[in-house]
Amino acid sequence: MRSMKKCFATLALITATPVLAHHGWGFYGEIVELQFTVAELKLGNPHDRVVATDGEHRRWNLLLAPPARNRRFGFDEDTLSVGDVIDVTGAKHSRKLEIKVHCIGVDGVNVYTYRYDNGKSSFERLRMDQSCE
Repeated sequence: MRSMKKCFATLALITATPVLAHHGWGFYGEIVELQFTVAELKLGNPHDRVVATDGEHRRWNLLLAPPARNRRFGFDEDTLSVGDVIDVTGAKHSRKLEIKVHCIGVDGVNVYTYRYDNGKSSFERLRMDQSCE
C-alpha cells in the first residue's frame, strides 16, 4: 500500500510538471515599449528567444512564440542579427528582466508579431485594443 501511494505521488508530480513549467501570460503584466540592441539569438524549443541589452547595458530575455509557429509566420534566423537595434512592445515580467514580446520593429518596420496557430496575434487573442502594424 505504501509503495502504491509513492507511485501515485510520483505520477501526480510528473503529470503536473508540464503544466507548472508552461508560463503563459500569467506573470507578464505591464505593457512596455522599449528599445534594445540584439546581443544573442536563441532560436529553438520551447520558445525562440532574443537576448538584448537596454541603454543601461542590462541584459533582457525577450521571449517569443515557439519556433515552428514563428517559422510558419516568417520569423527565422535571417530576420534579426546581433547588433540590430530593435523596438519591442511586450508584457514585462513582474520579477525579472524578461518581456513576452508582442511585436518587434526595426527602423520603423514591424518584423515580428507573436502569433498563435490560427494566425491571431497575441493582442487579438488577449482581446487588447492594440496591434503591431
